[in-house]
This record gives sequence, C-alpha cells and structure tokens, in this order.
Amino acid sequence: MAPFRFIGFGLIFSFLFIQQILLADTPVLSNDETQSIQRQFQEASKEPGAILFTPPSGWRVANPKALPKSVKAMVVGKGAYEFPPSINLSSEIYDGTLKQYLKRVKEINDSRGAQWKDLGKISTEAGPASLSQVDTKTQWGDVRMMHVILKKENTIYIVTASALQKEFPKFYKDFFNSLKSLHFNQ
Repeated sequence: MAPFRFIGFGLIFSFLFIQQILLADTPVLSNDETQSIQRQFQEASKEPGAILFTPPSGWRVANPKALPKSVKAMVVGKGAYEFPPSINLSSEIYDGTLKQYLKRVKEINDSRGAQWKDLGKISTEAGPASLSQVDTKTQWGDVRMMHVILKKENTIYIVTASALQKEFPKFYKDFFNSLKSLHFNQ
C-alpha cells in the first residue's frame, strides 16, 4: 500500500476526535474506490515536502468525506470485534514547544477521564518524536491509542493508532511499524 500524504494545517488535536471518528461507524470504500484513492495518494506523495506514513498491508482507506477536517488520512484494519483497529494522520499549527504541547495533551486527556502516559522518544524516519499512550473507556470497551507527535518548525504532526485494549497486542507490530514510518518526501 502506498504511503499517505496530507496538505493543510491549522488543525485541532486528532486525539480529541479519534474516538468520535471510530464510534461514528466510519464507512470504508469499495475496492475500486480504495484503489482510486490509493493511486491519488501515491501521486500526491511524490510532491516535495509531503508528510507520509506507510499503513499495514491489507488495511482499507476510510472514506475521506466521512472524516473531520482534523484527520487527513485514516486506514482501518479488521479486528474480531465491532470496534476496528485504525491509524490516522493529522497536523496543526503550534507555536509553543513540544514539551508544552505534551503538557496540553495530558491536561486534555485528564479532563476527559482518560489515562495518558508519556512513553518517551521514538525515532521516526521524519526525525525524533514523542511517543505516548492513552487508555480510555468507550461503549465498545476499553480502547488503547498510541500517538507519535512530531514538531517541525511551527507544525505538530500526529499519527494515532488505536484498537480495543484486548486486541492491541495483536496489532502492536503493525502499529509500531506505521508509527515509525512517518517521513517527509524529499
């Protein structure tokens, strides 16, 4: 599967909306539509400066029209339960430091009753980034999310991987590979 690219900034926190995205029964595209979108992403990914990640093989592209503006690309895998595993990519303009941003992330998650953990640094192809984990309760059960948060110049880039906690270990390797694959097209 080709990497995903997005353009456009001024987005709000992706992790504020990931639960809403998944809980909204986000439709996936047909095979023909998926192939068409993937071709478009592949072409767009050739543009200099594009930010990309490589999704797990066989995952389907969520219908971009069903996603909020804060999420530029989302792929959905197959799980054993109604709540599917997913990975999404977003960004936002931010003038503060990464440390300040992470403090804000913690405050937001704490205010929502979620458990947020700073897991330290992760090396992505785009450079060093922050890795964090969020555990939250949903109507489908306990959900775990991992975020790679990268700050370049005045933009925050976020890749979020999520699944039910009981299924998270099954997808961990795919998630980790996709999270580390974040890179800029030269």
